[in-house]
Amino acid sequence: MSNYKPAIATAVTVIALAFGGAAANDAAAQSKSDQIPMLEWQESLEKYQFDADKFVGQRFTGQCPPVSGGHKVEGLTGTDVYPSDTSICGAALHAGQIDKEGGVVTVQLNPGAESYTGSSRNGVDSGGLSGGTKRSIVFIGEEPVPAVHEVFVEKAPRLDWKKKFTATGFANKKLLGQQFTFNCNPAPRNLKPRRIVGTDLYPFNSVICVAAVHAGKISMDGGLVTVQLEPGQKKLAGSIRNGIESKDGSGGHTTIAFVDNPPAPVAQN
Repeated sequence: MSNYKPAIATAVTVIALAFGGAAANDAAAQSKSDQIPMLEWQESLEKYQFDADKFVGQRFTGQCPPVSGGHKVEGLTGTDVYPSDTSICGAALHAGQIDKEGGVVTVQLNPGAESYTGSSRNGVDSGGLSGGTKRSIVFIGEEPVPAVHEVFVEKAPRLDWKKKFTATGFANKKLLGQQFTFNCNPAPRNLKPRRIVGTDLYPFNSVICVAAVHAGKISMDGGLVTVQLEPGQKKLAGSIRNGIESKDGSGGHTTIAFVDNPPAPVAQN
């Protein structure tokens, strides 16, 4: 696999997940793997309504199938950084993120590049493009790339303590298993109690920052929180955690869980 790291970014990984202990980590990871979509070879982010400015900085995970006999990737543009309308699996094969057996890949939607350089890699040819595009994709690797993480943090939508997940523009129940990251502002001193429901799993319309405190992911000082879309539940049990009381209630057609944020790059000596 190539270690090339362009200025904008590169590379694919399965992000570590967590609800609390090791058992919860395993459950969250299994839930994500059960929900991520099986991609077809020519599918791009547009198929999942993910290729839009509001998703810049967010990440999408999918499962690429094995390469069938005689299949040939065509129409590919770029090297490590690809236009956002690119075939996800075709680009992943070119970038060395998967082989002919397929596999799980995660891309981050980034601002577009001014131009794209073509190359031949891993049996796949890509062309160059002199004109820019509005958005691009890069693959997320096991070792976080500073330039990728910078876009990820910078573009995370900032939330006040009234914002519900359903008001973020990301509440698409078809995106089960996907994760979205937000940046909660510090809580106001006169914060009024906001009703939330559930424990570890919360309804689709939950107030994100308040539920994140209940889940133990942030304090009243705010910070980055990552939510994962989960299947609905008939009943959710309430509890008192971290100074926040939640109630019993219905999980509806879709729920959200709070997972660990993707890791930041490790400083190099």
